[in-house]
Amino acid sequence: MKIQSFITALLTFTVAPSLTAKPIDTAIDKYEQYLTEFRQQNSVLSMSAAIVKDDKIIYAKGFGWQDHDAEEPTTADTTYLAASITKTFTGATLLAMESEGKIDLDTPFTTLSDWHKRCKWLANSGIIFGGGTLDNGQQIPAVDCNAAITLRQVLQHRVQGIPDTSFFYNPVVFGHLSNWVEENTDKSWREWMHHYVLAPAKLEHIAAGWRDPNGGTTLTQLAPPFRHAPEQSDNLAPSPLPNPELNASSGIIASVKTLARYSIALDQGLILSSEQRKKMWTPPIEANGEPAPYAYGWFVQNWKGHKVVWHSGWWPDAYAGFLVKIPDARLTLVILGNTDGLRTDINTLTAAEVHKNPVVGKFLDLLLPPKATSE
Repeated sequence: MKIQSFITALLTFTVAPSLTAKPIDTAIDKYEQYLTEFRQQNSVLSMSAAIVKDDKIIYAKGFGWQDHDAEEPTTADTTYLAASITKTFTGATLLAMESEGKIDLDTPFTTLSDWHKRCKWLANSGIIFGGGTLDNGQQIPAVDCNAAITLRQVLQHRVQGIPDTSFFYNPVVFGHLSNWVEENTDKSWREWMHHYVLAPAKLEHIAAGWRDPNGGTTLTQLAPPFRHAPEQSDNLAPSPLPNPELNASSGIIASVKTLARYSIALDQGLILSSEQRKKMWTPPIEANGEPAPYAYGWFVQNWKGHKVVWHSGWWPDAYAGFLVKIPDARLTLVILGNTDGLRTDINTLTAAEVHKNPVVGKFLDLLLPPKATSE
C-alpha cells in the first residue's frame, strides 16, 4: 500500500506540471472554440487566423473549406484578398519614400492630371464619399474639387469640405495616391511597395495585386469568394471575384501567416525605423483637442489603457478580415475570410471602434488584460 501511494505521488509530481496549461494557451484554446462557433453561425466558408506574441507566430490555423464541395480544407497558408488592409502597406511605403526624399507628403495631391474629372464624378456619384448624410443624421461635406489637398491629408483621410478639418474615411480618394505616385516618380506603385515593404520584410507568398510577377503560389492558394445566400441550404453561393488590381487602397493578396510576418517585420524595424513607425501610428489632433481615429494608413484607438492600431478589409459579398496590433503588449491578431461574415456593423467612417467587432472584441477580452495604472 505504501509503495502504491509512493508511485501515485511520484506520478502526480512528474506528470501534473506538464498538464498545466499556460494562461495564454488556455486563452487561445477558448478563442479557437469561439472562432469555430462564429464561423458556422455567420456562414464564413473559409476562415484563417494567426496570432503573434513577442515577434513569434504562436498560433496559425485554418477553419472550414475553400470550396463548396468540401474538397480543399482551409489552412493558415490559404490566401485571401486583404482589401483595405492594403492601406497599411501604403502608409509604410509613403512614409519610407518621404524619409528618403522621394516625395514630400505636403505636396498638393490635386496636381494629379485627371483629379478634377475624378472629383466631379465623385461629387455627383451619390455615394457617401462624395458627401451626404449618414444614417445617424451626421452631415458629411462634399470634397471641394478646387481645394489644394495634400498627399498627407489624403493619407490621413482628411479631405472632406475644408481639407484637414476632420477625419472621414474616404477610400475612393485614398486609392488615387498610387496614381499620383506613378505620375510623379520613375517607378510603378507595385515597384515602390516591393522596394520599401515587401522586400525589406522578406515576405513570400504575397502578391501586390494579381498581376504581381513575384506573387509565387499566392493565386493558386486563393480561397474563392462566396456571398450569403438565404435561398441555399447552407446560406452560401459563389460570388464574383472583386477587383484584384493593386492601388493604394487595396490589392494585397496574402495569407494570415504572411500578414503575421509583415506585422513582425514592422515591429523589428525591417520596414521603418522606430521613429517612422511611431509617426505612422500617431494621429493628428482634431478641433476638439482629441486625437483623430486615423493616422498614416492605420486606425488608432485606446482600449483599456492599451494603444490599438488596426485596419479592416472588406469586399462586400466576398471577403473580410482584420489586422489588429497592440504594440505595448507585442500582440497581433490577423483574421481573414472568404465571405464578408467577419464584417459586422462597426463605425469606420468617423471613428475607430474595432473592439465592437465580436471576433476582435473576444480576442482582446481573452488575450489582452487591462493595462495597470499607477495610483
